[in-house]
Parts: sequence; structure tokens; C-alpha cells
Amino acid sequence: MNFIVEGNIVDIEEKKIFYGSVETEDGKIVSIKEIEKQKDNAPFILPGFIDSHVHIESSMLVPTEFAKLAVVHGTIATVSDPHEIANVCGMKGVEYMIGNGKQVPFKFYFGAPSCVPATDFETAGASLNANDVDI
Repeated sequence: MNFIVEGNIVDIEEKKIFYGSVETEDGKIVSIKEIEKQKDNAPFILPGFIDSHVHIESSMLVPTEFAKLAVVHGTIATVSDPHEIANVCGMKGVEYMIGNGKQVPFKFYFGAPSCVPATDFETAGASLNANDVDI
């Protein structure tokens, strides 16, 4: 998909905002240009946010539904710790979360569940060790 969009571009590195255009080809940005002529009430164009640590299961949503809500607030990706679903469903739960997340253009990066079960004193639905999460 190719398109050009104009607006107030937020340049994070240079710490400035300027009116300009962003051109894409095949889903990738190919140019960002500053434009002298500005429009009143132009939209802002800025990089998306990446949530660097989230437990999607705590939202009580599957990844596809979580993505629908997160993206409207500027989040485009997560680094997700699926230890809660793993504690209940084991690797099948983790595999479900990964598969479900692949159904949307939102980017989910799942890490290996950190603690399944959370403690030795807990009764969980599953137990995972290093061999279970080996790629």
C-alpha cells in the first residue's frame, strides 16, 4: 500500500515539531519531508509506542482484542510476559496467545514465561522448565 500523509511531524530525536509529509511504499516509510506551507488544525504524526512489559492476560482480553484497544492510544507493539496463562494452561496457553496475536498487524513479542509456577508453595495448572521453553 502506497500513500502520502501530511501533518505536524513530531521528531523525537531532534526534539521539534514541523509540518511535513510522510511517504510510504509497500508499507515502509521511504521519505519524510518538511513543507513550508502549513495547514491549520493539521493532525500530528509521531512514532508509535512499545509497551516494554505487559501481562496481556491481566487485561482479561485475548491478544487480538487487546490490540484493538491499545492501538487507539498510540501503542503499536508489546513485549509480553505470558507467565499468567502459562501458570494455568502451560505451553498450550502460551502457544494460543502467540497464535492469536499473529492474527492482527499489531506486533506482539512474547518472552519465555518467567515463573511457572510462581513459587514452590503454589498449586498451578502447569509447570514449565528450561526444556519446555527451549526454541
